[in-house]
Amino acid sequence: MDLADRSIYGFSTDEHLRFADVDANGHINNGSFIEMMENARVSYLRQIVRQFGGGGGLPRFRLVIGRIEADFKRQMFYPGTATACARLIEAHQRKVVIGQALFDGEGQCTAVQKVIMVSLNEQTHKSTPFDPRVRAALETLAASRDGLPA
Repeated sequence: MDLADRSIYGFSTDEHLRFADVDANGHINNGSFIEMMENARVSYLRQIVRQFGGGGGLPRFRLVIGRIEADFKRQMFYPGTATACARLIEAHQRKVVIGQALFDGEGQCTAVQKVIMVSLNEQTHKSTPFDPRVRAALETLAASRDGLPA
């Protein structure tokens, strides 16, 4: 899956580049790229939980970040806007992989990242397998065209 391809993402957030995001080199700091993608990832996961947990009747589950791999492709400059995208790309027994991309105001990909999120038992604070119903729902999202429920 090409994470730089805008068409694979059904979920996105509109982001505004802030003057506070500009670094000493005069461009948007790479930490701000990560923050914008974090905003999209959290919003995407909240949407999934609402859709499956609310009407879908799935048991509660909790995810924590285990790893982030980011590749920066081009600079962005203030002022401007960006679009941050997120989708599930893999579901495993104890973890999921979220694919993400950040696009500038002209639609050019500026960064991509993969985030490994681990299923967490809230009592023991250790990784735990997903409930089979949760895993099946996550696998369906990962296999979908755009990372969203049908």
